Amino acid sequence: MILENSTQHFLAGERGPIIARHILGHQLTSAGIDRAGTAGAWLLPADPDASARALRDALSAQTGATVAVVIADSDGRADRRGATAVSVGAAGVSPLRVTEHDGRRQEETFADLIAAAAAIIVGQRGRGAPVAVLRGITYAAGDEGVAAMLHQRP
Repeated sequence: MILENSTQHFLAGERGPIIARHILGHQLTSAGIDRAGTAGAWLLPADPDASARALRDALSAQTGATVAVVIADSDGRADRRGATAVSVGAAGVSPLRVTEHDGRRQEETFADLIAAAAAIIVGQRGRGAPVAVLRGITYAAGDEGVAAMLHQRP
């Protein structure tokens, strides 16, 4: 399944994990595929940004509130042990934030920062709450989605 859902892959260490470039352009551990024991596996949405927009629109319609949605996935890094969270889809929030300090401009993967903050509450690998609500975050609204910040897009 990993090979079927990726365009490139390599082993991070002698015994893994497999780091793969998903067909959507994300570089993820196991191409973002999570095993569900003997019951099968969980795959990424076909279009995570569209899924985020649908969730955002449904939440706004039900509540009347202006919300932004970030879809996150647990992920490992090729250079270290352990898991973190990364964004795979976003709606209502620009995925990149530009900051400046001492005349130097820096792009930050803002959707990933939101995903990491939410992961503290949500937990890793489905071991916590399915949703986190973060309030008080100042952000630029946007619908370009996470795909807009990928180096390699499908």
